[in-house]
Amino acid sequence: MLLVLLLSPVMAASNQQKVFSLDDDVYQAIQMLYISQGLSLPSTTGPYSQAELALMLEKLKPEVLKGSLSSTYDYVVQQLNKEPKIQGDGIGLSWNLDANLEAYYHTDTTNFVGRETWNRGFLQQKPLLNIGLETWPAENFYGYSEFSVGNTHTLEHGFGSTAFGTNIPVLPPAVLEDLDFNMPYRAFVAAGGEYWTFQLGRDRLNWGAGTTGNLMLSDTLKYHNMARITTFSDKFKYTFVTSFFPHPLHYYDEVQSGVDIVYNSTTNTYFEVPTYYNNQTDGPLIGDGQTGVLKGIYMFMSHRLEWRMLGDKVGLTLTESIMYQSEENLLDLRILNPAMIFHDYYIRNNANSILGLELDYTPVRGLNIYAQAAVDEFSLPGEAVPSATAYNFPITFGYLAGIKGVFPMKKSVGYGSLEAAYTDPYLYLRYSSNSGPSEGNHDAYGLNYVGVIREFTNETGTHYNPQFLGYTYGNDAFVVNVNGGMKSFGKWNVSANAFYMAHGTFDMFTVYSEVGAGKAPIVTTPTDDGNDSIGNYNDASWKSRNAVSHTLVAGINGSYQLSDCLSVFGQVDYITIKNYKNKSGDSAKDIQLTFGATYSL
Repeated sequence: MLLVLLLSPVMAASNQQKVFSLDDDVYQAIQMLYISQGLSLPSTTGPYSQAELALMLEKLKPEVLKGSLSSTYDYVVQQLNKEPKIQGDGIGLSWNLDANLEAYYHTDTTNFVGRETWNRGFLQQKPLLNIGLETWPAENFYGYSEFSVGNTHTLEHGFGSTAFGTNIPVLPPAVLEDLDFNMPYRAFVAAGGEYWTFQLGRDRLNWGAGTTGNLMLSDTLKYHNMARITTFSDKFKYTFVTSFFPHPLHYYDEVQSGVDIVYNSTTNTYFEVPTYYNNQTDGPLIGDGQTGVLKGIYMFMSHRLEWRMLGDKVGLTLTESIMYQSEENLLDLRILNPAMIFHDYYIRNNANSILGLELDYTPVRGLNIYAQAAVDEFSLPGEAVPSATAYNFPITFGYLAGIKGVFPMKKSVGYGSLEAAYTDPYLYLRYSSNSGPSEGNHDAYGLNYVGVIREFTNETGTHYNPQFLGYTYGNDAFVVNVNGGMKSFGKWNVSANAFYMAHGTFDMFTVYSEVGAGKAPIVTTPTDDGNDSIGNYNDASWKSRNAVSHTLVAGINGSYQLSDCLSVFGQVDYITIKNYKNKSGDSAKDIQLTFGATYSL
């Protein structure tokens, strides 16, 4: 690689290895053009390189695009043809500086504290300053890193603990010690060619066509520390990725809360089982700090195959993923086989595998139908199916389906979507690596489909912020979402959204167990009784959960490009929650406003 960098005479202008951010509008524009032209969705495995986006563009017929669709096509071409600010023989360099000023106001400073309680959450909120540095060495390499000045994800006094707030460091409720020293959040090197990309470093991932999230991999984390290889063509795409997180032993506290009396139906006996839980309150978990020795491996690994079929009217995607862990820092190199069926390693104590199937179909121009299914656990022929007389691991599935419409107008593109999702109560959960659920030892971490971002603050130490890797709202959820808006790419956008969710008493900290035959109740989404689970790692009072929570969010947002350098944006959301935190009769309401401006150089 060093020889190539030093000796290559190729101009950087021919380098198409730039990896576009998931926030960039260029993919959304291409997706709208595909739907409007009657094609199935382009690859839904983001992020994407410039070479891949350029290949997507080749399927479009610009001569038949009219009005706003023609200007949308021109916008994509313009974004893909941007050249580095500085060019030399065999290298290109570029930079950008964004100054963002955001102001926040909301009405409930008690229940809606923390960025995860805001509809416009930490992924959308911007730092005060952000500097991006890009380099294009030779023809096949690309590098990116960004440096920011802002506040950490978790403030000492809590984001939203005051009615009014900003993204300005030091300004209350932020204090000096809340300055964010965890950046960069996007920093990587990439290499590639006309039909392949390799990426190593920090970046966000998002797999699927979902609006509210995706069953196999959602854009819920600030970043993945990952390595990704993808090959693509006009008919097929293959992606293999590994992503590493802190091991759960660093943030699960073993706090004994008492004993449970458990009945064993096989031996017809009762016995005492100590119950444990994590002693932190809701929100980020405080774990081992920077002085502790980090150990253990906790890895997400997945491969994903995409096909375009039937005259580019149908897209089919197959994904298999595992969470792999080892407390002893052991990684069996044999599992790093991108062509293997991960489930068939049969290493249940080290890995939790999930299979996903996705399908999309564009029957007519302007309308796309898509669906996803995730399989976490099921009984094979010959295995016991959980029932009143037989016990086994709970059968766990997830489903998501929706429609997307594109409506070309004179000066903008109209769009809309309707989506519904359902996840089983035990989806994404698994018992710990060193104790089976039948043993009743709840003092250990689980092998859950969860990723954790480790963040440090001078004020309060190290926080571990967990998020589901799969569907945004996790297990035990039923969601319906309606969205619509108009957009003129590069100029302005306005959209409205209505969201409803019924969420049961299970969450990412619910203890996984066998069900049926007196082991634990066989439950369906949404659960309304905390006693349906045998424990919770993060809530000692899980048994007091006695109702399904119902969340309704209605909002509108928009942005406008005032000049080449200056843009403004705003968003307002109304949130109401019935049976707040799954407690019957409790409620919470909030009105959340965000206004801001960005100056870019």
